[in-house]
Amino acid sequence: MGTTTTGIETSREREFTAGSVDEAVRHGLRRLGLDREQAAVTVLDKGSRGFLGIGARAARIRLVPKDDLEAAVHELAAGLLERMGVEAGITVTRNGSDVTVRLESGEADGLLIGRKGETLEALQHILLRMAGRKLDGRIHSVRVDVDGYRERREAQLRTQVQGLAEKVERTGRRAMTEPLTPVERRLVHRILAERAGVETHAGGRDGVNQRVIITPSRRGAR
Repeated sequence: MGTTTTGIETSREREFTAGSVDEAVRHGLRRLGLDREQAAVTVLDKGSRGFLGIGARAARIRLVPKDDLEAAVHELAAGLLERMGVEAGITVTRNGSDVTVRLESGEADGLLIGRKGETLEALQHILLRMAGRKLDGRIHSVRVDVDGYRERREAQLRTQVQGLAEKVERTGRRAMTEPLTPVERRLVHRILAERAGVETHAGGRDGVNQRVIITPSRRGAR
């Protein structure tokens, strides 16, 4: 019995299924008229032969032509995840020289995010360094997110620090955030820069993280 191969094509990404990953890759490259070196491959599902043919599942892969910056970053992210032993869907978008990489890995999302987003920050740093070397400075920034974690965390942090700022303004006594990553601290400073009644300062360290101290503004006291 022959193996059925299928393909779903969009403007930037193409997904193909077949009896094995290698067969899906060969089929996809043939359909797109590309050599192996001209496409970035992400394995979405390795497939399964099942038991005595029961529960068999086709392998599914995504091919992205290496004809633009998004594809190059996609390939780098896929290689990094492969070395970590994590399978994830990868979506890359670009705004000028700023690139956003969104990952969706289901059960492995927590692993990719890490404690307070520390693993996510490390992934972002590594991917930016890799992209900078490979793309000769054409990438200015790389933002990596896992299943919308950053948006949720930023909304949570905004609510928390606004509450702390209101308390400082009401009581005239300083308050302190939980230990935050450098990215989160910059966000807190940016959020509270809009409030005339408070000021922000660097606080004590907790490992690699640091707190932000919120005090009543001295500008109004002069």
